[in-house]
Amino acid sequence: MQRRDQKQELHRRLIREDQHRQRQRTVSNGKPQRVTRPSGGQPVGRKPNRRPGIVFFSICLLLFAAVLVWQLYQIQIVNHAANAELAAKQHYSKKTENPRRGLILDRNDVELAGTTYVYRIGVTPKDMRSITKNISSAEIASSIAECLNMDTATVAAAMAQTDATYIQLKKDVAKEEADKLKAYIDDADLGGVRIDTEPRRYYTNGTLASQVIGYTNYSNEQLIGQLGIELQYNTLLTGQPGYTYVETDNYSSKGTLPFSVPTSLRAKNGQNIVLNIDINIQKIAQEELANAISLYDITSGGTVIIMNPYTGAILAMASYPYFSSSDPAACPEGVDASTWDTGKKETIDYLSSQIWRNRAISDTYEPGSTFKAITASMALEEDLAIETEMMSDAPLQVGGWTIHCSSGAGHGAESMQQGFWRSCNPIFAQLAQRVGVDRFYAYLRSFGFMGVTGIDLPAEGTGILHQNPTEVDMVTLSYGESSTVTPIQLITSYCAFANGGNLIKPSIVKEITDSDGNIVKEIQPETVRKVLSENTTARIRELLKGVVLNGTGSAAYIEGYSIAGKTSTSTDDNGDHTLSFCGMAPANSPEIVALVVLNKPQDKKTGSKGAAKTCGQVIARTLEYMGVSREYNDTDVSRINATVAVPNVVGLTYAQAMKELANRGLSAEAGDKAMGDATLVKYQWPAADTELHNKGLVILYPVETPQEEEMAIPDFTGKTVHECLSSAAESGLNIRISGDCLGEAVSQDPAPTYGRSGQTAAPTAQPTPGTSESSAGAGGTTEPAGGTPATDPAVTHLKRGSVITVVFAAIEEEVAQSGETE
Repeated sequence: MQRRDQKQELHRRLIREDQHRQRQRTVSNGKPQRVTRPSGGQPVGRKPNRRPGIVFFSICLLLFAAVLVWQLYQIQIVNHAANAELAAKQHYSKKTENPRRGLILDRNDVELAGTTYVYRIGVTPKDMRSITKNISSAEIASSIAECLNMDTATVAAAMAQTDATYIQLKKDVAKEEADKLKAYIDDADLGGVRIDTEPRRYYTNGTLASQVIGYTNYSNEQLIGQLGIELQYNTLLTGQPGYTYVETDNYSSKGTLPFSVPTSLRAKNGQNIVLNIDINIQKIAQEELANAISLYDITSGGTVIIMNPYTGAILAMASYPYFSSSDPAACPEGVDASTWDTGKKETIDYLSSQIWRNRAISDTYEPGSTFKAITASMALEEDLAIETEMMSDAPLQVGGWTIHCSSGAGHGAESMQQGFWRSCNPIFAQLAQRVGVDRFYAYLRSFGFMGVTGIDLPAEGTGILHQNPTEVDMVTLSYGESSTVTPIQLITSYCAFANGGNLIKPSIVKEITDSDGNIVKEIQPETVRKVLSENTTARIRELLKGVVLNGTGSAAYIEGYSIAGKTSTSTDDNGDHTLSFCGMAPANSPEIVALVVLNKPQDKKTGSKGAAKTCGQVIARTLEYMGVSREYNDTDVSRINATVAVPNVVGLTYAQAMKELANRGLSAEAGDKAMGDATLVKYQWPAADTELHNKGLVILYPVETPQEEEMAIPDFTGKTVHECLSSAAESGLNIRISGDCLGEAVSQDPAPTYGRSGQTAAPTAQPTPGTSESSAGAGGTTEPAGGTPATDPAVTHLKRGSVITVVFAAIEEEVAQSGETE
């Protein structure tokens, strides 16, 4: 019994010692150890197997670490730039500084297009408060409304929409209003108001050269060229935008925080484009073209180009109908405004094809008889014909085609020169046969008809010529049919006749300057190739001169200026005509070349006379503007002194009256702006049978007793006859030439309204339509028999269209004396 007790005691001691050792191990390891009691025969201290759980936990941990590393790689490496920008936006704002778009100027530095600015005001309602002052919302609304000339209630209603991030308060705000608002924002320390600057293009040209200049649209915070020079040189005109990175808030100074240091790249303003276009010559071209369109009932527009034949500079380029660059989508003349809707595709298509289209470079047409000069030059250059050679104008059979003279029966045997003057088709068909198909088309390539001219404008077209031509193709083209050219191609080829045989590249742009006006690039004249010899071109100019003096181009004759040119009337498959005339002057040493093209006159009997007359007027007015002196011959003197009786046009429509007067070499103007083509003429001044010189002015009225405008009498003394004619026309009056028309004006009757001393003659009662006046028509005077006005010093004004007698005397040359005695 005692022995068993000793064993149990020993066993308990062993257990206590074992527990003590386990506690010691726990202390030494720094971790509590689970003490297990022996049971079921399991060895004391044996732990359960936890290895699978540890492995699973480790795998999860590794996967999480891998995902984390991958995301950090994407953020820090792959998407670093984008994330850096997003982060910067929390502290920095990128503000764009848009450059000023460059100017467009004419050759004399007259500004045609420039840029101004308007402002757009927007607000963020929840931020509209002062950070330094106690200002109520009502006060803020009232002050902003006052600055912008708005209704206070409108501003208050916008401020009440606190959930909106941005509300446009007003657009197209003037600079004065924007400046006033900026001053208030700064003074009130006001946030939540945004002032955006928006550029606007302005044009000073009205409808002059709009197809050449073009227009712009505002898109993506910049002006973008849509047509003409604005499109062709859009990149140069636009310039390069600048940027500023700066810490910002939503308050004054556009939110820039104090003491923040911005990083800036300044904007580079657009460059200026200086054109070869002279806006004064452009005005001449458009006035004469519009007059021709009206006078000859042209239904499909027209073109005038004036070009320097030595440099290729385009001095004027007009395409009718006209439009304004300032409002390119406005309802065109002759279209019902009530049906005009720019939201319709048909309207935009019409604008693109008829109004905005630059016909001078994009349209193609059959050149007709103007092409005969090209054919003649080939034959002369190849020494295959001479001007005095007798040729037959009889109908010519070629490949089943019969070629007739435009006169019908033809002229029989005639010289090559006469055939040129009379524009006889069989003559040129024979010349082309002598040249041969291969050489003929090789010359066409040399003249530039197989490609574009390279003019610096968008949308240049090219004519249609046969790629594999036959003899029939050649002979029909020899007189300008069966193929087409563009107006710019045709006038460029004629420049070769004027400059001695060089094909030159036409150019709209004269030079490019920077924003300070310094020349960046000067466009130099470019000769493409030598086409003809100087001898051949001189002979062609003589033939063209003869067309005006002795042939079909007589309507282009201008006293004092020798014009060389060629007429054309080509007919399309529908029987519609294209009338044209290409001329140059002075003929012996041309200063300019001009082309007039009129498409589809209403009356299909209308010939090329209208185009020739229009081109003559364009050339004469342009040379006068350029200061080219006139040289008169006996024929010129006779034509200057000649007069024509004014026909009676009362009872005709305005359109009929204009044509009747034009056929007599006279011009007409409406006395009432409301007159239309169908308005009946009920009164005219001067009266019927009044003798007027060429281009004399007749005023037409729609009522029998009109309120006639009275004109001041200009001073003609010291002027040449053409200066007097121009001055009278500008004043709405006529002159009657007396004495030597090659001299200068020495006196006039009635005397000028304003004398040389600057004093005005005493006023006098003016006659009314019922007053008895002679048929000579010097309104405001009483004329005795013989048609010479009686001097009346009391006359100070004359009815528009009245006649003033101007006396001319020969200019005596003075011999300078040195005062020395030999």
